[in-house]
This record gives sequence, C-alpha cells and structure tokens, in this order.
Amino acid sequence: MQIVESSVWGLRTARLSLKSPHSDIRITLFPMVHAGEPGFFQAVYTDAFAHDVVLVEGVRSPILRRLTRSYRWIDGSKSLNLVVQPPYPLQANCHARIVHADLSGEAFRKAWLQVPFRVRAFAYAAAPAIGAWVRWIASRASLAKHLSLDDLSSREEILRFNPETAVLDKAILHARDACLVEHLREQLDDPAPAGRSLAIVYGASHMRAVLGELTHRHGYRVERGDWLTVFSI
Repeated sequence: MQIVESSVWGLRTARLSLKSPHSDIRITLFPMVHAGEPGFFQAVYTDAFAHDVVLVEGVRSPILRRLTRSYRWIDGSKSLNLVVQPPYPLQANCHARIVHADLSGEAFRKAWLQVPFRVRAFAYAAAPAIGAWVRWIASRASLAKHLSLDDLSSREEILRFNPETAVLDKAILHARDACLVEHLREQLDDPAPAGRSLAIVYGASHMRAVLGELTHRHGYRVERGDWLTVFSI
C-alpha cells in the first residue's frame, strides 16, 4: 500500500481512514512531507484538527534542529517556491485535543548519543550540504524522486541496509516510532465516549509503525484512501 507517491505529475501523500470492528474510534492518518505547497499544509491542518484528538510530532532539540537544515533551507528558494511545514495550530484555536506524541528533547539526546561518533559527525556535516543543494540546485522533480514510500520496505531499501546507518535510524526513526505507538495505545485504551475520532499528523516514514500497530494488534483496516498533493511538478 502506498503512503507517498512520486510521479511525473508531482508528489502526493495518502490520507488513510481506518476502522476496526473492535473499537468505535475512527482513525485518520496524515503522512507528512515537511516541505510542500502551502495548500497541502492548509488542507491537512483543516481536516486533522477538526478531529476530536490529534497526535502530533515535534522534538525540541538543538541536535534535531541542526539535522533538519537538510530541508529547512528550502525556505527562500525562489526556484522551488515551496514552504517548510508551518507550526501546528494553538490548542485554543482548534477543536481537537492536541497530544504531543514525540520524544522529549532529553530522550532524543540519549538516543542520539547511542549513535557512533563518526556517524553523528557525518550527519552534522551532511545536513547543511544537503540543505545548500536543496536551496540552490534542486528541482521539484529531484526532490520528489526518492520520496515514494510503501507500507512495506522496498527491495532497494533492503539492499541499502548498512549497520552504521541502522544505528542512526534507531535514534531518529525507531525511538520516535516507539514513542508514537505508546501514545496511540493510550488513546485506544482510553474509555472515552463512543464515536471518537483520532487523527495522526506525523512524518510519512513513521506511518509504517502506526499501520503495523493498528492492523496487527487492534484489527484496524483501511476503509478509504484519498490523495493529497504535496507539490506538483
């Protein structure tokens, strides 16, 4: 099942609606790409924050802020004409109860320190280099090219496996996956009124863990999928 699709027409993400015969909670997944056209973010936020509860990401850490220079420098690129994902609405300004479902800055720091020093050094050096390429050289087509994502690992991903980068994934991806899944379980176990709706607004790569948890452990199935255009080419 596709989560993010890249084509000659552009990049789009799948808005996935899930239901379970064992729960009255309706769940909608919003896989996020952190740079896109303003209309994409507006559509996601308008929809997601009209749910009863929304799980959101965000690590307040100077470490992650350095690493995200690889895409944050898109702001200001006149050739791309894209924006970086804007802040979430304030709690007072939306219907949904907002739940921060990500690692704390300190928890992320501890996970980051488990990564070998040479891998951390490379990541620090690569992030601004990639950011500079994105801002001054990249095209929308080149950005979209490698962003396709399915719910299962592709053959190319499996063949690219590297023990050192796997440690990096554990810090940045898997530790955050575990935190998100734990918050999701808390919501599913919460004895709230029937018919509650739950939205998850999180980076697309984390949706594999969410789908695995929902389908394998809680009996959820995708009832409907709709495409949202991140940017056209």
